This record gives sequence, C-alpha cells and structure tokens, in this order.
Amino acid sequence: MDALVAAAVEAAAGGGVVRIVLVPTAAARQRPAAAVAHGERAFRAAAARARVLVDVEAALVVDAASAADPANVGLLEGAHLVHLPGGDPDLIPSVLRGSPAWAAILRAHAAGACVAGASAGAMALGDRLWTPRGAAEGLGLVPATAVLPHFDARRLASWRRSVDPESRLAWVGLDEQTLVIGRPGEPWLVAGAGRARVFGPAGAAGEAGDGGALALG
Repeated sequence: MDALVAAAVEAAAGGGVVRIVLVPTAAARQRPAAAVAHGERAFRAAAARARVLVDVEAALVVDAASAADPANVGLLEGAHLVHLPGGDPDLIPSVLRGSPAWAAILRAHAAGACVAGASAGAMALGDRLWTPRGAAEGLGLVPATAVLPHFDARRLASWRRSVDPESRLAWVGLDEQTLVIGRPGEPWLVAGAGRARVFGPAGAAGEAGDGGALALG
C-alpha cells in the first residue's frame, strides 16, 4: 500500500488531499462493504506512515446499474488512485467493461491517476484471466499480460493452458503482499514483502523483490 499511496501522491501533483477510490466489484457476491473497510484501513495506515492527507471513498460498483450511477462516475473521474480489491475474478470485466464507470476510470488514468488491483482486481487489468468458469477477456489496461496472484508455480502451467494456450502473453506471478507498479513499455517497480516474476512465451524472463525492476514488455 505504501507504493500505491506514493503513486497517488504523484498523481495529485501537490494538489492537496489525495483522493483514493475503492471499487469492490469483485466482492459483489460476498461482502463489498467489508472489502471497502479493509482497504480503507490499509490505505489510511499507509497514508499515516507517509504523513499524507488522504480522502478514501468507495464507488460501490457491483452491477450494471451502479456502474452507470453518476455519483460513482464522478467519484472515479476525480480519483488520484482507483483500487480494485479482490474477490471473484469474473465479476470485474463483466460488470465494468463498456460501462460509464470504466470510462471514468480510463479518463482518470489518462489524466495521471494510478489504477491498481489486488488479487482478482489485478487479474482483471490484464488482457486475459483465469476464472472458475474458464478463461475470460480482461479489461486490457496492461496489454499482452496476464496476472497470477498468490504465486504458485504449480498453477502456472494449468492457467496458461486454459487462458493462453498459444503462449502469447507475458505472465506476472506475484507473491502475497507484493505488487508491481509502472507503465506499459517501461520498467515496473516491485514493492512489498515477496517477489514478482515474469514468464514470457519462452519461459522465465525475470524476477525481483522489493525495490527491484521488471520489464513487462
């Protein structure tokens, strides 16, 4: 969370309060309010460590109606950081794709906001993702990439067969409490307690821990 708060501060560009918006779409079948509460505690703790003033709000986008709600759209458009917590990996692409909420997130991103996800939230930002119902199209914010959270080498081969049988994607394997942050075409910073790994079509292409860098294409 510290690295994400730093990215939000950069996006705010000295503009006062840093605006963080949590989008618990992946938790819609469970307890989206609990996902928001957990994320808010984590971000406020990180902001306190950084001595940054933050405003943490929730855009409760859990279905088509809430994805079109002007109040949610306004929150997202004004965010410095949009964070997608984990849950069911199929929900984020199916609810957000083509919605006013996703269009607002893209506008915020184009204006410099950081868009990030945890677990299913991170998976949804790539081109393709695994779901219990089979492979699905991601939102494509990080092109030519798929994410394997809670990294386990034994799952890489099976997920690749299901999601990417022609081995066209770079796979990013993330340990618990670990993230990568950056822009497509540039080195990505690794932050957190574990390690991040990249697997290209020909096999392992890189690995780094906290403070290291990885090329994702």
